[in-house]
Amino acid sequence: MTKILDIRPTLDDVRAALDAGAIDQASQLVANLHAADAAAILDELESDELYEVFARLNLEHGADVLIELDTDSQVELAETLTSDQLSDLLEQMEPDDAADVLVELEPAQIAATLAAMDPEDSDDVRQLMAHDEESAGGLMTPHVVTLRDRLSTQQAIELLRGLQPEDESVYYLYVVDANDALVGVVSLRSLVMAPAQTQLSDIMDRNVITASVETDQEECARLLARYDLLALPVVDAQRRIVGAVTADDIIDVIEEEATEDMYRLANLPQDEDVEDSLFRSSRRRLFWLFVNLPTAILAAWVVSNFDGTVEKVTALVPFMPIIAGMGGNAGIQTLTLIVRSIALGEVATGQGFRALGREVGIGAINGVAFGSAIGLLGWLWQGNPMLGVVAGCAMLLNLVSAAIAGTVVPLTLKLFRVDPALASGVIVTTVTDVTGYSCLLGLATILIRYLI
Repeated sequence: MTKILDIRPTLDDVRAALDAGAIDQASQLVANLHAADAAAILDELESDELYEVFARLNLEHGADVLIELDTDSQVELAETLTSDQLSDLLEQMEPDDAADVLVELEPAQIAATLAAMDPEDSDDVRQLMAHDEESAGGLMTPHVVTLRDRLSTQQAIELLRGLQPEDESVYYLYVVDANDALVGVVSLRSLVMAPAQTQLSDIMDRNVITASVETDQEECARLLARYDLLALPVVDAQRRIVGAVTADDIIDVIEEEATEDMYRLANLPQDEDVEDSLFRSSRRRLFWLFVNLPTAILAAWVVSNFDGTVEKVTALVPFMPIIAGMGGNAGIQTLTLIVRSIALGEVATGQGFRALGREVGIGAINGVAFGSAIGLLGWLWQGNPMLGVVAGCAMLLNLVSAAIAGTVVPLTLKLFRVDPALASGVIVTTVTDVTGYSCLLGLATILIRYLI
């Protein structure tokens, strides 16, 4: 079984070579690695070291490594390269990869680099950069193979031999009619296995799943996953094929979108990582912590309205964090499920009532279970059965409210075209804190004669 390479020993060797001034040796160590592993090592180097090592890689390998570098390293490296050097590297890439590199640079450098590229290559890149980078038009490669539906399989094979297309463009062969409209798709296997004189129209699959240039990258990912595709053709309004989104690009999208949602649920900036400085990370987290502060104050204000109850029944105090904490955990569970379902297209805004009913049912079942447990604990711990009843009912009500908030909040944000992962966590935990304290202390206030 092949395992992901541990780059740490090689990184240590590269750094040792650089410290000794043996730049050629360091570069050779990197040159012997897969582009992804080489990029992981270069990402760890300082800007000047990065350039010194990268400059000694051959053009083809250098282009592969440049694609794999993280965005910050790409920008640092591109700023040290001349327009001619950068254009030579970009010409080795697929147009969609070249566009991804260029889009992060300053406009003046983009213009100079495109001017230095081969006109045909630069035209392809310009067309891709005109689209939203998170759409099918921004992700696709324009290099796809199209064949006329009247061709025989033998003619198609001979045409492919003459074209010698790039590996990335021949997952599928797209069949078009006399008007260049997409009418079917043929896999390489079907093409090779069919009799030589069979027409493509007889073996093609006419049910072609497509996207438009405006289709969001998340929807592209859902289509490829749902229909088990290796590539997704992109068509214009006349159904003429303009490119294809390939599986390798979608893997990057899935990772990017999953990371983005995970970070947003935790209210973290998407580009933060463990290598950031203490002050940089602290500064980026301060905003959402300040947003959380008023919600904590709101929960404290709710408690302050029941000062008299707390003074008379101090046995309630240990149950407050238990009920609020359990509600918060249950709310985040529901919230995570709903946000994921929205992202995967499993729950649309109009289907919210079904999801809400399901989650309320789960919340009620769990509420009865944990309410009974906390009620029994209150009775045995404090020797007061009514205290157990109050704590148990508060737990039940809070878990149900957590289910409601965890479902309604992200669906409502989605309805107003706000990313449900962005602010849902703050709102849901506020609801569960306020509800938990209100239910516990409110019920205690009503039943205080039975508690003391």
